[in-house]
Amino acid sequence: MSFTTSRSRFCAHHNARVFTMAATRMGGMLHNGVKSSVSRSMKGSAGLRGVSGYQIRFIERRGLSTAVFPISKADFFRSNEELSRSKLLLRLFSHTPKLWHGSPSSSPRNPPSAFKAHLQLGKPKLTALIVLSTMSAYALTPDHSHAIGAAATSLPVPSLSALLFLTIGTALTSTSANAINMAREPVYDGMMSRTRSRPIVRGLVSPRQAIRFAILTGIIGSAALYFGVNAETAALAVLNIALYGGIYTSMKRTSILNTWVGAVVGAIPPLMGWSAAGGSLVDPGAWCLAGLLYAWQFPHFNALSYPVREEYKMAGYIMTAWVNPRLNARVALRYSVAIIPLCVGLWYYGVTDGLFLADSTVVNAWLVACAYKFWKECRSTVAGKGATASARSLFWASIWQLPTVLVLAMVHKTGLWDGVFRAEEDHSDGGAAEVTEELHEAE
Repeated sequence: MSFTTSRSRFCAHHNARVFTMAATRMGGMLHNGVKSSVSRSMKGSAGLRGVSGYQIRFIERRGLSTAVFPISKADFFRSNEELSRSKLLLRLFSHTPKLWHGSPSSSPRNPPSAFKAHLQLGKPKLTALIVLSTMSAYALTPDHSHAIGAAATSLPVPSLSALLFLTIGTALTSTSANAINMAREPVYDGMMSRTRSRPIVRGLVSPRQAIRFAILTGIIGSAALYFGVNAETAALAVLNIALYGGIYTSMKRTSILNTWVGAVVGAIPPLMGWSAAGGSLVDPGAWCLAGLLYAWQFPHFNALSYPVREEYKMAGYIMTAWVNPRLNARVALRYSVAIIPLCVGLWYYGVTDGLFLADSTVVNAWLVACAYKFWKECRSTVAGKGATASARSLFWASIWQLPTVLVLAMVHKTGLWDGVFRAEEDHSDGGAAEVTEELHEAE
């Protein structure tokens, strides 16, 4: 189907008008004219027109480009099957004005540059977190030549280039996966407040351009990892693109298990960093790090999705937050608790020193406390505003908890400070020997 609208209608704040949906044929189903009142002004040619071919077309008449979003009939009518098709059309149209509620920097008078629009395709904040988790695993891989205070020549030059290629390759492959995800979901992104400002929804980039961009960044990123790091790391990156852009994105509209698949996607970057540093993927320490990132996904995403669960439902995303809110909170608490033994495992398998147990437990206990409060609020039959507030608290706790734990792990890496302590011991031993020698001479 094709919806043609103009921004002038969206921005007007006058009395409601009545628009008419022309008689339209959709996949053999004839829709006669429907009249309905809406709370937004309809100027010029009113309403919906040219409905055919199952596409939604948003036209910006003041400078932004046209975007065409494919949508299947099954997906369009999936989320609210109890409503008539005419009401569903009106319902979707009543939400399309929100697609244009962007920041001042994205207004028609000051549209963002093509570079900025393509940069947004990669979800920069999410990509930065993925790069952080990859680099932290690279730094935590056992390698005593990196000890502070060790000789400058003990740091191999190839490791610096490998770290550079790892950073660039991880960022580009993450960008590729995110761009594929956006290119496949512009219609549904436009129905949600947290995603309606994305570049494809606003017509700044077309889905076809996003796919081309994803292919380009995926090839360059994978090549950087293959030639600059190793084949194993490159294979993990390609696997993550397929998991996120393909399986996870498809499962979001079919099963609540999509969250578990998404958690696997989050667990792979630490394995990439471990492999890039020359570590073996059979090492239990690598899997403790991967498990930490896997478990963290649940308190983070379950808390994020709960306040907007009705939007997920309206858009047709099958998320635990609205399918089973109690399970959603219970899973968040369960995996918050699981993070504690995973951090103990990092110490047990020699990745960190003993002090990491004390530091990380304090931070992890804070996350567990927030998850417990969220679970407690959701236990009631009808969760109130307290559950939403506790979900937001858990979300922000997860935002701070993960980077804090990763930084603490790097600070407490086993052997990191051996160079400093060994130098102090050698200095003290040398001083004692000099004193003993002087006493012998005096005798």
